[in-house]
This record gives sequence, C-alpha cells and structure tokens, in this order.
Amino acid sequence: MTMIHLAKALKLQKRLAGRYSETVSNISSYNSVLEEQKGKVDIEKLIAQRDAISAALIDLKVALYKGNKGIQKELYTLAEKKGEADMYRSLNTRSGIERHGYQNTTVTYVATITKAMADAKVRQLESEMDALQDTVDAYNHSTKIEIAQSTMDLAS
Repeated sequence: MTMIHLAKALKLQKRLAGRYSETVSNISSYNSVLEEQKGKVDIEKLIAQRDAISAALIDLKVALYKGNKGIQKELYTLAEKKGEADMYRSLNTRSGIERHGYQNTTVTYVATITKAMADAKVRQLESEMDALQDTVDAYNHSTKIEIAQSTMDLAS
C-alpha cells in the first residue's frame, strides 16, 4: 500500500476512468471484426484489463470516500452552490413590452428577478464557490489516503 495525497488520488481516478473508457471502447470496436483480422486484438485480455481497472476504481473510490469524510459538508455545499448558480444563469429574465406572434399584438413581461439581479447572484455564488474550492484544494493537498500499489501501476 502507498500513501498519497487526495489531490493525486483524484488525478489517478480521472486517469483510470479514461483508461476504463478506452478499454471498453476497444472491446466494443474489435469484438466483431472481419475474419482476416481475427486475433489482431486480444478481446479476452482487454476484458481482463477492464475488470482490473474496474476493481481498482472501486477501491480508489472507497478510499476517496473515506478520505473526504472531513470535508464532506464543504463538498456538498460546493455542489449545491454550483447548481444554484446554474439555475440563475438559465433563469428567464425577460421583462418589458414585446411584440407577440402573428397577431402583431404587444405583451408585457414582468420578471421578479431581473437580469442584473441574477447576474449579481451568480457573481456572489462564484465568490463563495471559490472560497469553498480553496478549502477543498487545501484539504486535498494535505490529506493522505492509502492506495494499493496495483492501482498505482494501472494508472501509470
């Protein structure tokens, strides 16, 4: 077992997820080939590789879960603030008089939350998210978790 910082473990997770995706894609692409191409790609070896990567990802995710216990509230708060910011970014803030359809009539829209108010709220949330992310980053660079050497090997 090897001790690594959470920040490095997150990078390993991303790399392993990419390798997993690539392996699954290769299995899918080369499972059924022209007869003369049979045997050029060892599908059974790729399946074994996929299984090993999957097991390593499970172990890594469990280790990350345990390592993140001390910052879980900040992680959930950060996710909620991102969702809230997305809501304000996509909010319909149409307001004022506009021509309507083929009847060429006018309609008046009234927005409870104006574009300026939504933009200000997004800026406020971004500031809060930055502070939370700084806390998470500091935690990730100072907290270590134990990872199997085989997981490290699969990611290198």
